[in-house]
Amino acid sequence: MSAAAAVATAGFAVGTSSASPGAKRSTAHAKITKIAIALPAKPTDYGWNQQGLAAAQAAASSVGAKLQTISNIGYNNTQAILSQLAQSGAQFIIAHASGFDTAAKQVALRYKVPVMTYDVPGEDVPGLVSSITTSAEQGGYLAGILAAKETKTGTVGIVISASDSNWFEMSGGFAAGVASVNKKIKVLFEEIGPASYDDSAGGKRVASTLISANADVIFGMGDDASFGYLQAISTAKAGHKVWYIGDIGNMGPIDKQHVLLSSEIWSFTKVFKQAVADIQNGTYGKHAYNLTLANGGISMLKTSYISSAIWAQMQAARAKIVSGSIKVPVALTIGAVRKLVASA
Repeated sequence: MSAAAAVATAGFAVGTSSASPGAKRSTAHAKITKIAIALPAKPTDYGWNQQGLAAAQAAASSVGAKLQTISNIGYNNTQAILSQLAQSGAQFIIAHASGFDTAAKQVALRYKVPVMTYDVPGEDVPGLVSSITTSAEQGGYLAGILAAKETKTGTVGIVISASDSNWFEMSGGFAAGVASVNKKIKVLFEEIGPASYDDSAGGKRVASTLISANADVIFGMGDDASFGYLQAISTAKAGHKVWYIGDIGNMGPIDKQHVLLSSEIWSFTKVFKQAVADIQNGTYGKHAYNLTLANGGISMLKTSYISSAIWAQMQAARAKIVSGSIKVPVALTIGAVRKLVASA
């Protein structure tokens, strides 16, 4: 993702000085004094990059560490940039994109620096590599309930910016949430492209297509494509109110037309703080981390546009998901999403 930890082995050393390839760090489980985060795009996206940076700042502040940030690096020179961070003395590197995973693991193994990756927990390496996954379908289900309660046209839409497993999970959960309220509601599903995370123009075009098809609540997943969703919905001439449910962050500060109904918020703060603690106590890399409703990694944004009655219904469903009495389907492919949408 443009779509965000393993346990250290006994005697694994973490230090603050630069390291050459293969060099050993000198102080086992030393206090973390320098953290680094690499962001694929600008940290002003009200989404993935901004949420990651805010969490890294909070984690660094919690232990009195310095945070080094490199942003808007794209995907063409990742290994060299992550290597620079390792050589600069970073004791924990957050490689904040699933597209960084291969390079991040190579850097962790070469420089013996703990690195955080995304979406591939099976690649954990004790002491060096762990990953963050999401139970994004849980928030998607709540978003679906909200959309079903708010629609006046009986048609809601989903638009994703890429063939991303997190987007699939959220989309499938949304379709299931809509169906839990009213199976007669029509759910439309569109994808901008296989890797169009930052395609704002494409986001505007596809969201406009959904509005033309009578969708009056749109759940949009995108990174910078989200700016296109917001623009299309804000300028819609549909003859009725069109609502936007966003993802990862809160676009409220730039919602001038008051169309942001809610957003599935992802918070990395607890995970980053736990990862730092795990590095320091020698348990990093023996387990991955997952964002869920139960641990606060996933939540729904409560805006003033959501009535107290509908919010109470969402919270009741949240409690059932956390308890396990509601089992939200997990769609990991676009085909699985389309099946859930068709059956909604």
